[in-house]
Amino acid sequence: MPIKMGCSVQNVVIGDTVYVGGGSAGNDRDRCTVMKLEQDQWTKLPEYTAMWFAMTSLANRLVLVGGFDLRNNKLTNQLAVFESGEWTHPYPPMNIARHSSTAVSFNNHIIVAGGYNEKVRISSVEVLDVASRRWHIAQSLPNPRSDLKSTLIGNTLYLMGGWDHTVSSPTKTVHHADLDELIANALSNMDTPTLWQTLQKVPLVYSAPLSIGRSLLAVGGRDDRFNPSSSIHLYQPDTSRWVKVGDLPTARYYCTCSELPSEEVIVAGGQTDVLTNTQTVDFFSISAN
Repeated sequence: MPIKMGCSVQNVVIGDTVYVGGGSAGNDRDRCTVMKLEQDQWTKLPEYTAMWFAMTSLANRLVLVGGFDLRNNKLTNQLAVFESGEWTHPYPPMNIARHSSTAVSFNNHIIVAGGYNEKVRISSVEVLDVASRRWHIAQSLPNPRSDLKSTLIGNTLYLMGGWDHTVSSPTKTVHHADLDELIANALSNMDTPTLWQTLQKVPLVYSAPLSIGRSLLAVGGRDDRFNPSSSIHLYQPDTSRWVKVGDLPTARYYCTCSELPSEEVIVAGGQTDVLTNTQTVDFFSISAN
């Protein structure tokens, strides 16, 4: 990649194009950068005004969520869409400004979870109903978390890792929720039983979630001695266990990964040593069966 990027780095795949951004980097300007990989060529999108944003897509358009606005020196609750070569703001702002959160799109809704608000990790979850252009408060996460990463398998949202405010340390926790139920809860504003469930903890901290078919994997991570790991673990629902199924070409943690239309997996950014971000991008194939 053109920039070394780690920590809350995220990626979005739209067709054959990969977008990477949102993480920590060497300077503030780089932290505001989104990079595009298309036909084996990296380019930088126009510089955004905020850093540490979340990323998702909607209607085949890249969407940036929240972040810390350098121009105004404050947190932002804005959503930005990249279209016609520039950043636009067609959607209403969130109720809560935040950075280092995670965001996904599902059935014409955008779901945003966790992050920082005024130096405090938060458990807030918000849902944007794109049709009505209204934000709704969904059931909060069990614990305040920032720098968490997410993936979707069918209608289930999985949130992995990050920092847990209750213990002020990185967590191996994986939470999941049915998005149909979560969205219905947000739109109805009714009290419901706990929607967030917890899987067996991942073996390493700072792993990145990856969905292949109906399977959930944890990619990379860091062991208890702060060493980066190349391990790829698969969650087995029948036994509620994580099992190692392979290795990355490059040991790293805090990375971001997605499956491409070619069925290859792209792994970008992260850290290969304590506080050392990387530009390395790996491609590999793996079967979750």
